[in-house]
Amino acid sequence: MKRLAGTVLGLLFAQQSPPVLNLQEGVNSPYWCKFSISTQSVNWFKNPGGCLIHLVYVSLGTKQDGRLNATTVPTEHRSSLHIFSSQTTDSGTYFCAVQLTAPQAPAAST
Repeated sequence: MKRLAGTVLGLLFAQQSPPVLNLQEGVNSPYWCKFSISTQSVNWFKNPGGCLIHLVYVSLGTKQDGRLNATTVPTEHRSSLHIFSSQTTDSGTYFCAVQLTAPQAPAAST
C-alpha cells in the first residue's frame, strides 16, 4: 500500500443534530455536528433543495461570517454552527463536512 502525500484527501459528511433545521424568525439557532475522525477543519453547507451552498469554513476555533458563527473543537470531535437573528429563508437541511488530512510521518531526529 502506498502512503498518500498531500494535505487534503477529501470531505466526509458527519452526523448532525437536528437533521433538519426549522427556524422561527429572529431566534438564535444552534446546529451541531459530531465526527469520529481527527480533523482540524470543517466546512458547513446548506441544501435549499437540489444543490449544496457552501456557508463557512472553520479550522481550529471560531469564525464569524455575517449572521453565522462556526466553531470547531477537534479534541472533542465536534463543530457547531449558530445562526443569529434567523430568517425564514434560513430553514433547511444543513451539512457539516470534515476535511480529511493525510497522516504526517514523524520528523526524523538528528
